[in-house]
Amino acid sequence: MSTRNNNIQTSIALIAVCMTLLIGCKKKEAEIQYPRNVDFYIRYLSDGNQFKSLCKVSFADSLAVGETDTTNYNITIGGKDMKQLVAPSGNKNYSLQTNLPYNSDYTINIANPQGKIITQATKLPGIDSVKTEKEISLSKGTTIEYSGKPLSADETIIIMIIGKGSKSSSSTIQGPTTDNRLLLKPENLTMLEAGPVDLYLVRTFNQDAVNENMNFYFRNEFFTKTYKVNLVK
Repeated sequence: MSTRNNNIQTSIALIAVCMTLLIGCKKKEAEIQYPRNVDFYIRYLSDGNQFKSLCKVSFADSLAVGETDTTNYNITIGGKDMKQLVAPSGNKNYSLQTNLPYNSDYTINIANPQGKIITQATKLPGIDSVKTEKEISLSKGTTIEYSGKPLSADETIIIMIIGKGSKSSSSTIQGPTTDNRLLLKPENLTMLEAGPVDLYLVRTFNQDAVNENMNFYFRNEFFTKTYKVNLVK
């Protein structure tokens, strides 16, 4: 009888411990502010002196305490509010767009539902000018020069060429490098035919940053104006 009572008491004690641990885990889980993944696409187009940006805010699988799938964040870039466009596919993601004049540095402010503001800086390195030949040999390629700050390890420059029938070709230069000359090789032109083409450069800047409970992923792009050149055999 004594043994049975001891077993019962032991079982009750174990249940009490498990309940305490369970309550403790739930409380600890409730205190966690789950991170938000914020994807920023900042794009500047030189041709029309336009600035276009797209920001997509993706909610984590687990919601923060007291939040619903439709929780909104107020986002400004460069001091300007970004207009919310609800994604038609669901209510967990939304996109925002705005137009601003070009600047090499931008400040992002995100106000969470409780009103706390998280500030994150990013940049959009540009290209001042481009020097290219008016005729480019399909068999020899060419060298394109640009002026601007040297490429960092987080940057690339893409040479884009659009030819007849919307056929395109590209060549990518990865930083870091201080060389302002971009080599366009003959093998980069094999998909194109002789004739007039459009050529422009795209300078990209990638940045990942953790700030408070926000994981920022920036993919910024600077487009030069379009240059008219001829491809010759």
